[in-house]
Amino acid sequence: MSSRALTVNLWGHLSGGFGLGEGARCTARALEAAGLRVQWRDLPLATHSNDQPLPPGGALQPAAIDLIHTNPNVLRQSDGLARQLHLQAPLRIGFWAWELDSFPWGWEAGFAGLDQLWCPSSFTAQALALRSPVPVSALPHLIDWDRADRLAMTRLAQPPRRPGQPFTALFAFDFWSTEGRKNPYGAIEAFRLAFPADAAPPARLVLKLSSAEQFPEARARLRAHCAGDARLHLVERHLSLPELEALYASADVLLSLHRAEGFGLTLAEAMAGALPVVATGYSGNLDFMPPGSAVLVPYTLEPIARSEGDYRQGELWAQPHLEVAATALRRLARDGDHHRHLALAGRRAVQERLATERLAAVVRQRLGCLLSQA
Repeated sequence: MSSRALTVNLWGHLSGGFGLGEGARCTARALEAAGLRVQWRDLPLATHSNDQPLPPGGALQPAAIDLIHTNPNVLRQSDGLARQLHLQAPLRIGFWAWELDSFPWGWEAGFAGLDQLWCPSSFTAQALALRSPVPVSALPHLIDWDRADRLAMTRLAQPPRRPGQPFTALFAFDFWSTEGRKNPYGAIEAFRLAFPADAAPPARLVLKLSSAEQFPEARARLRAHCAGDARLHLVERHLSLPELEALYASADVLLSLHRAEGFGLTLAEAMAGALPVVATGYSGNLDFMPPGSAVLVPYTLEPIARSEGDYRQGELWAQPHLEVAATALRRLARDGDHHRHLALAGRRAVQERLATERLAAVVRQRLGCLLSQA
């Protein structure tokens, strides 16, 4: 490759303190690990906090590739966002996140001008390839391993839970990701099945909510659903990175009874940090979550009852079996050896499947194909 070919403009929500923003930063890590010069081109969203640090800016160099790490619907629906793109490189890659096994309605126009399409999982790649006129490749997210290792060291050094100390389950979601897909009510029901009030061991469920203020009716419904149960704790404000790390360090399990995931970044970060995971055994998280590395909750595929965002009525997603999730939570609360075994097995799985060099090799292979074709 020439020096020009080593430079990539990475366009994305790089300062965003939310999932798509961290996904773009994951791609930046993978590009840099592959030996490319990455020019960060931030596309802040008005709907989210944009508080994550960016590398020092410098004089922009001519780039061989523009990589646009956001979805066509985000560009279409966010005022002025598309006008911030100044795409001048001769080659162009899109990076899209999608969660169902069917192609997203209305996204076909986003293929215009692309030479390749990347996405975070093989599940997503199969769905997007249904209509794609360009090659589609899965590049799993390269998590922040420094942060994950800090969390793992903290968690593995903690003493066992004392008798009477509550077992803490953590659930996290952004209202922009939709209630239907993330399934907070399923998480609450599974928790209540696992730990009836006043039964041993004591337990609590922490629900970390993002963008709640922008969805007042949905927030009010969730608050009403949790009212009267002091074991349910809602965290609705935006947390700094140290506060978020402390929240994960204080939890005993991450619970995700999602109906569909394009990747499952919070799940991968939890596993890397030695936090056991109980999750629906469906969709993009299976790329880094083999059997034995987490509790994979069985499910039934069901039609979507009501459209939410791009998730259309009649398309299929998973309905996790809540009784199985409840049984898994009880065992983790009562069996310390099983809890530690699952924490270590999850960490080993992502250390292998989301290893820096492994993902850097994917980048080099895909860019090599693109440059040779060009």
